Amino acid sequence: MNATPWSLDEFVAHDVFFTSAPDVDAPEHAPAVDAGAIEAQYEHRLAAEVARVEADAYARGRADGEQAARVTLEQALESALSTLSRAAESVALHEARWVNNIEENIAAIAVAVAHHLVQREITADPTFVATLVNKALAQYPVEQEIIIRVSPEDLATCRSVIDADLGGARALRWIGDSNVERGGCLTEGRERIIDGRVDTALERAYRTIAQIQA
Repeated sequence: MNATPWSLDEFVAHDVFFTSAPDVDAPEHAPAVDAGAIEAQYEHRLAAEVARVEADAYARGRADGEQAARVTLEQALESALSTLSRAAESVALHEARWVNNIEENIAAIAVAVAHHLVQREITADPTFVATLVNKALAQYPVEQEIIIRVSPEDLATCRSVIDADLGGARALRWIGDSNVERGGCLTEGRERIIDGRVDTALERAYRTIAQIQA
């Protein structure tokens, strides 16, 4: 058997580490990333978010403030209405008393004026008391003895006038009574007493004007 010698060409090794051919479809240069633009966009979004949060917080704070103010106003109004209601009730409760006080004051003034006028009339007309006594005597039977009480200051004048008018036709007993104010008289018969005292008459007038029950 004959052996055929190997040629060196048969041992030619192909280079498996060849350089790949460039991809004709790939771009020659990849675009560069703009970090400044990204940062600016981030800051813009952050600022917008901060503004939104602040606006929401302001709106909530304003709403809370308005609610608190509304509650305070309602409470103040309710308190004012309650005070007004109590005042109205107090006025209604004391209205009658106030009216009575006014009527009593008016009556007191009227009585004071009347008393002054009576005293002035007595001073101007010494027969003033005698006139009252004559009117009182007309209410009694002629045969009765009548006790006549007048102020000691009016006694002499009044007695002289009455005695002159009656001429002793009636039985009269005169008493100067310091409890009888000048200008008045008090006559007493068997069945009745006629009170013509000034203070009693003024008291009756006062009760009538002031609508006070005796």
